[in-house]
Amino acid sequence: MTELAAISSRRVKLTAKKQLKEHFKNEIKATWPVILMQMVQNLLLLLTIGLAVFGYRLAVDQSTGDWYLLRTFFSALALLFTWSAKWAIIDTFQKPDVTIGWSKALQGFRPQQVLTSFLLAFVQKILLFFWSLLLFPVFIKVFSYSQTYYAYKMDLLFKKQQRSLTDYITISKRVMNGRKRELFLLELSFVGWHCLTIVTGGLACFWVTPYLNVCRVVYSTQVFAHAIEETK
Repeated sequence: MTELAAISSRRVKLTAKKQLKEHFKNEIKATWPVILMQMVQNLLLLLTIGLAVFGYRLAVDQSTGDWYLLRTFFSALALLFTWSAKWAIIDTFQKPDVTIGWSKALQGFRPQQVLTSFLLAFVQKILLFFWSLLLFPVFIKVFSYSQTYYAYKMDLLFKKQQRSLTDYITISKRVMNGRKRELFLLELSFVGWHCLTIVTGGLACFWVTPYLNVCRVVYSTQVFAHAIEETK
């Protein structure tokens, strides 16, 4: 078995910074829904911490199966927002000189593809839920499934489609074989940025969110480039 060529985190970050420096407005347009979503999440986190400090606690009834289904539904919806942002970032890499519109960030919700896109996100979330029930280290599967969005976007660009939605997850598992630790370390290096968004009440998201998502797209591009090279 040939050894995988390592993907440099430093090079990924330098490429992302260069892209942001040259096309910052496009990347803001590509990620604005995720920026807003993460700002709300950070504000809710600060509110929860503040209430806890003063002795209050937010209680949610999680005793029924309906709660888990509802949570999975909204989790898949949030994932689709994230995927849409990454797909828009891919578009900015494909055509760097073209100014994209604000609607690009919501491309996963276009009428002609929203059902398939949402079902793919929902299937991924359901699979992760089942892995968590088996007491499997579910975060390993999170990294294993991390490239599903990219495999699906490539088919959209080339007007192709796999036979089933799970094929995209299978592709992700294949290209991430031997790379999960590598992606984990890349994500771990972002901890400081996540802390910055929390302490600023989400204001730092205007820079951090585009930067982190561009980094992830750059990494995905290199993962698939290496995977294609290895099959030659």
